[in-house]
Amino acid sequence: MTPQPRKIVRTVLAIFSALVLSAAHAQANSLPENKPGAGDPAPAFVVNDLDGKKVALEEVTKSGKVVLLNFWGLRCSSCIEEIGYLNPLFEKYTPKGVVFLGVNVDGAKADVIRKTMPSMSNQPKFTVLPDPEFKIPDMFNLAGAPLSFIIGRDGVIKYRHEDFKAGDEKEIEDAIKKALDGN
Repeated sequence: MTPQPRKIVRTVLAIFSALVLSAAHAQANSLPENKPGAGDPAPAFVVNDLDGKKVALEEVTKSGKVVLLNFWGLRCSSCIEEIGYLNPLFEKYTPKGVVFLGVNVDGAKADVIRKTMPSMSNQPKFTVLPDPEFKIPDMFNLAGAPLSFIIGRDGVIKYRHEDFKAGDEKEIEDAIKKALDGN
């Protein structure tokens, strides 16, 4: 009694599929995440803000400042909600040595961002960095916004926070306090 050709084909396909999935799983687990996070050096960048003033991350940290780096979008509702919570932190911690930088991730130029921001329910009070070429989001391996980093005076990432929901600002504030304390 010989097996039917369809059964043989199905069996071979099942074995082949299992091998492919197994190999893909092994490869995925062996690849680095490429997500800079706590303990990693912050990728250095230089970009102009909305007013054309040069901002260099390395210069900011070398001047002894802690940095809150926030990635946000004009049409991102959770980003705009988060900005409403970051603004009071900006007011509270800027005098204590924290620089807030908001990288826009819409691929828009400065003039478009400036024109669109007044229609937002929460507008950043902090420095906005247009990045139409997505260089900074690529350096930080942005997969979605909002995304925030706390970077210490030593240029090392102290905290990474993806997405936002009300209450997360307490975690962000705790990370700011720790970075100011040198932790």
